[in-house]
Amino acid sequence: MAVLAVHDLSCYSKSSLTVVLPVLEALGVETAVLPTALLSTQTDGFDGIFVQDEHEAMRKILDHFKRLELRFDGVYSGFLGSAEEIETVKYAASAFSSFLLVDPVMGDNGELYQTVSDELCSEMITLVKHADIITPNFTEAMILTGLDDGFKKQGPRAIKDQITVLRSLGPKRGVITGIPLEAGGLGNAAWDGDEIRLFQYDDLGVSYPGSGDLFASLLFALVVKGGSFFGSVGHATSISTNAVLDAKMKGRKRRLGIALSPVMDEIRRRML
Repeated sequence: MAVLAVHDLSCYSKSSLTVVLPVLEALGVETAVLPTALLSTQTDGFDGIFVQDEHEAMRKILDHFKRLELRFDGVYSGFLGSAEEIETVKYAASAFSSFLLVDPVMGDNGELYQTVSDELCSEMITLVKHADIITPNFTEAMILTGLDDGFKKQGPRAIKDQITVLRSLGPKRGVITGIPLEAGGLGNAAWDGDEIRLFQYDDLGVSYPGSGDLFASLLFALVVKGGSFFGSVGHATSISTNAVLDAKMKGRKRRLGIALSPVMDEIRRRML
């Protein structure tokens, strides 16, 4: 079991590859990495960050992989810094695997991340069309669908409308994470074909960078290993929510991202 993770690398704080790689490996999934960018820190909570685009390196790495005749059981993409990198992910998926999970990293809390442009958002839609599974958060789902209702709390009809548009883009399965619910709390709305299930959890009043990476990594690993889709969504929801609660209870600074030690303990206790 081997996969390719296409994400940025933040040198300080826990997000992207510093979350993705240890989580996938902890679940017994051999992981090769394809760094999309090198960042001094993650982008949420830090000013004046250094960002180095790695597009040229990505293509050279993939060319070497091709000469080695490598194959992967899945490709999983996260933060992408340019339209060229989006095209590179399409190439990687077609050349090295038949399964693609896209986490369309663009923004959160109603705002784009500081390194993301409107042009990149438009190009992200073209990548989503190639995906087998997508995991947008609530903000990213609104960007992809154009159904922006100003962050109102969502009822069943509004959630179904979002999913209907996302399905029309191509992905047969997916999850919208962090939806504010009319019934209270938050929810992850998952679909598999025509079936939709809602996984509700408490609104803890805080979010941590890297929690979305944790959710998508857990889901990706469990599905690649043959787990049921909705069962995998349930496990990913529970573990990532507990990670945020643990960070909050311990007073962890938000910009440091989630702490991995309790996540690894929970993976060992529940999954292995």
